[in-house]
Amino acid sequence: MPGVLVKIRSLYPSLPAAERRVADFIEQNPERAPHRSVHEFARSGSVSVASVSRFVRKLGFEDFKEFKLELARETSGAVQSLFEAVTPKDTDAEIARKVFLGDIKSLEDTLKMLSFADLSSAAKAICGCRRLVLFGIGGSGYVAHDAALRFSYLDLQAEAYVDASQIILQALRLGTSDVALGISHSGRSAITVEGTRLAREKGARAIGISNYLRSPLRDACEIFFCTSFPENRVKVAAISSRVAQLCILDALYLLVARHKEGLWDVERANALTERMLRLKTRR
Repeated sequence: MPGVLVKIRSLYPSLPAAERRVADFIEQNPERAPHRSVHEFARSGSVSVASVSRFVRKLGFEDFKEFKLELARETSGAVQSLFEAVTPKDTDAEIARKVFLGDIKSLEDTLKMLSFADLSSAAKAICGCRRLVLFGIGGSGYVAHDAALRFSYLDLQAEAYVDASQIILQALRLGTSDVALGISHSGRSAITVEGTRLAREKGARAIGISNYLRSPLRDACEIFFCTSFPENRVKVAAISSRVAQLCILDALYLLVARHKEGLWDVERANALTERMLRLKTRR
């Protein structure tokens, strides 16, 4: 199950201003927060006790006491955030360390949030589909292209589209025997969301991958996977959650390979590719 801090980061963009202030207080004081009363929480964020209670319920807890116990369990004696913001004072070694630790933390937290039942359902849907169409813009587009190539090795008709007009056109061409997979770090990429929504409207199975639990992409999908890159705000130039996205797609790829009947001779494709690379090298 995802921890308290993971849930807060995933829900942060969808929270109203008052509840964001509560979330900010917890993020900035993870070790002190479990020892504060509900009234101290309210004062720290200049919000009402009712706002704190609503915030706690959104995280899935019945009451403030249950929330505090879980937060104390999660933060006790642990390093709260392996990922730290890069600063101008950092050395090259410190910057590199923060990148690696951020990715490690992202994968650990993403694994906690994954539904293995949903992974299995998505893999089985892909196994039996006529076409697998992936949508993504920017960095997510590169992830979509990489995934389409890998799924093609399993003898699937897998295609990636990263242009707005192509996404809409291909979404409208999908039907009940197809699968659409939308990838968006923010979950708010309008064209990716719209393409995934149109595909589902046409009868295709719709799968989404985003870094935020409450996002338009999740609403557009039948099956949704949430990555957890440790940031509490959507940033245009943020280090993306592509490592976690690729890990989810790798898991789907292997599950599809496990469930798919009649895999083709992929070794022959590998041998032909290797031979062509040798020919190019000789030239």
